[in-house]
Amino acid sequence: MKAILTVALIFLSFFNLKAQNLPEFNDKPAYVDAKTKELKELEKSQYNTMAKAKGLSKAEAGFFLKGISSPVKIAKQEEIKFVVKVTPGIDPTSVLDLVQFEIRKDQRVFITTKAKTTSTSTSFEKISYEVKKIKEGYYYLIIKNIGIGEYFFGSNDFMFAFAIE
Repeated sequence: MKAILTVALIFLSFFNLKAQNLPEFNDKPAYVDAKTKELKELEKSQYNTMAKAKGLSKAEAGFFLKGISSPVKIAKQEEIKFVVKVTPGIDPTSVLDLVQFEIRKDQRVFITTKAKTTSTSTSFEKISYEVKKIKEGYYYLIIKNIGIGEYFFGSNDFMFAFAIE
């Protein structure tokens, strides 16, 4: 009986390790499939900058990705989990911003700056998410009640895009 319990515990611990996939690289979030517990890489892109005059007295600048939708599709759910590895002691919210794209023609656009002849604004709306520690340096990024649309996690160097359907 003891041998059976030992084998069962070894099997369960192996299964738990298999189900607990963790990212290898820092600052690269991945989607955690709620059903299979497997990680799905997000669409990774460097920032493509844009600046556009809008008439004589207005302009805007920001970033874009080609295509109206990310190839990474996630079904709409009440709670969506991502996992990320960060340098131990670093808060993931200080590394990754979550933002929604605006669709314009054949691009996903994120406007960071709007200017008029008399003023310039550089604010944009970040989407908040919860952080739950898995173990040292690894965290779940938990988004609740997010709507259908195109989104990305932005780090200093890359955009990690996904679509909620």
